[in-house]
Amino acid sequence: MIRIAAALLLFALTAPLAVAAPPEDGTRIARAENFRLNDHRDASHELYRLVDAEAVVLFTYGVGCPIVRQSVPELKRLDEMYTEKGVRFLLLDGNAHGTREEVAEDAKEFGVPFPILVDPAQTVIRNLGITRTAEAILIDPQDDWKILYRGALDDRMDYGTQKQAAENTWLRDALDAHLAGEAIATTRSEVKGCKISVLEKNDLSYSEDVAPILAEKCAGCHRSGAIGPFALNGYKKVLGWTDMIAETIRTKRMPPWHADPAYSRYHNDLSLSVEEERTLLSWIEAGAERGEGPDPLEDLPPHSNEGWTLGEPDLIVEMAQPEELPAEGTIDYRYIYVDAKLNEDKWVRAAQVKPSNPAVLHHCLIFILYPEQYQHVQPDNRGGLSGYFEAFLPGTEIEPYPEGTGQFVPAGSIFVFQMHYNATGKPETDQTQMALYFHDETPAEALTIDGAFKTRFRIPPHEKDHPASATFKVEQDMRIWGVSPHMHYRGSRARFDAVQPDGAMATLLNVPYYDFDWQPMYLLDQPFTLAKGSRIEVSGAWDNSPTNPANPDPEESVEFGNQSWEEMFIGFVKKSVPIDEELYTPRPVEKKNSGEKLTKETLVGTEWDIMGRYQITIAEDGVLNMGTMKVGRWEMRDDLNLNISAWNRELTVLVRGDELLANGRKLKRLK
Repeated sequence: MIRIAAALLLFALTAPLAVAAPPEDGTRIARAENFRLNDHRDASHELYRLVDAEAVVLFTYGVGCPIVRQSVPELKRLDEMYTEKGVRFLLLDGNAHGTREEVAEDAKEFGVPFPILVDPAQTVIRNLGITRTAEAILIDPQDDWKILYRGALDDRMDYGTQKQAAENTWLRDALDAHLAGEAIATTRSEVKGCKISVLEKNDLSYSEDVAPILAEKCAGCHRSGAIGPFALNGYKKVLGWTDMIAETIRTKRMPPWHADPAYSRYHNDLSLSVEEERTLLSWIEAGAERGEGPDPLEDLPPHSNEGWTLGEPDLIVEMAQPEELPAEGTIDYRYIYVDAKLNEDKWVRAAQVKPSNPAVLHHCLIFILYPEQYQHVQPDNRGGLSGYFEAFLPGTEIEPYPEGTGQFVPAGSIFVFQMHYNATGKPETDQTQMALYFHDETPAEALTIDGAFKTRFRIPPHEKDHPASATFKVEQDMRIWGVSPHMHYRGSRARFDAVQPDGAMATLLNVPYYDFDWQPMYLLDQPFTLAKGSRIEVSGAWDNSPTNPANPDPEESVEFGNQSWEEMFIGFVKKSVPIDEELYTPRPVEKKNSGEKLTKETLVGTEWDIMGRYQITIAEDGVLNMGTMKVGRWEMRDDLNLNISAWNRELTVLVRGDELLANGRKLKRLK
């Protein structure tokens, strides 16, 4: 109480006299534009995801502001009165000097139960023309996000003093009228709150201040020939997209980076810093003038799919023939087996996966199948659930593996290309390649990408925050280089917490807002060491509600599945462990089968058990039988790939010597 009284006294001495003031500039803004911010509890909030609310109240917060602190009891009363009527309350801290930790401490001390959105770059403060704390903004999500009221909660508070009771309850009156479908009598009132210093960046140069940011953070995708839908290849193009640039900054859609900056640092970070956001918004709001100086964006070369990012590879592993893709419809995951054609064991120091047609490939995971003498170290990737060898994923950066690490590729290995294609509206083809770069000597540590996963779940219809979790167990001392969550369109948030044997915990990654269209491996600035007996707890949630704009169907109960309208929950971990030379020594192989190599001719007449469910016979003329019944077709595409089409599904089976393998597991031969 003493501290509050002292703050009030100081504020009263330094504040201007309480005289009538004209409405602030922000009161002329008719509607609220969309934005996304993290709150003081690490959760992400997007305004337009509240479309199912009857009304949204945005109240401007400020750490240390006496009027804000004294407004909390009234906000709690309003919450009790109106939340059940469909009103949502959000607090907004737009002070540039504040931190999320300070906001959290202040909220705890004064018992603030609401999400306090933290806006360090002042993107929302600027957009709404907010200049003071303790301002309430009443927004109607049902009428194009129209602003119905702006001003104080009531007239009880003033600078350095307060009334025993309010004579005018403007926000209550506005809420009552709106919910009753009546006109709001008072739509504006004077705000008595602490002045917010909106940091302006003046005299900005497009050439020296703005274009370099766009070149570094945006033009990698937004240049001629790259994946961005338009190219920012000069001032004129930038000028035409300034409104969209401002919108994507406010909503955090671009650049596509979703890691919470409050935790770990990542060396492949694509996000804009607070200063960069301020620079771009200040320049746009000031009129986006060209000014003097050269244009760095005009000199950027177009993107080319030719060549390799890391130079000439030591080996190119390529699908044997192009994949023919239909113009429309759902394309089942395709599995293509490719012989590495290595005559000696190798350790890989870098790799790059490159589709010939990036427009059709959503993602590709590549697994490795070791020869029999190395089965004791064969990665068990389980179709990608527990890891992969290499990948082409949305947002993936191409760079060498961490120094002193490598992935093992023994002679006789076969790569499995798991391809997730999308139809584009016309027939397409793709022939994906993978470039490999080898170490000259055995590295110190073996690098692998492993994963923790959950497959048994059911997401009820309309559930907004259905939780999920999985645990990655650390069975030997290791270094963690990066982590990456994987869900589908209903994925909403993810988090990786490392827990040491003594219970000490560190957050490796917090993704408050998960976006299926961008799935980078978040590469730590410094590797994180975990001792044997540690674990990584992967937690997250799905949003199966109608307010999720990416939701394929909120009426459906959702279970595990490969397709995008189904769901997954995987936490990938990029790790390395010291190499045990004995472990990577080949072991004798006891050959159980001695039949001749399976070919198109010798396959005819053989019978197989498919995953314990079907007993099939490979008949002549490409016919597939089950008993005496024709159930599908088969085709040998090359020496390795046997395609089976049956029961409206397709399965690619690996032909390896006298064995057939599906998803890395041997099929039982019956005849």
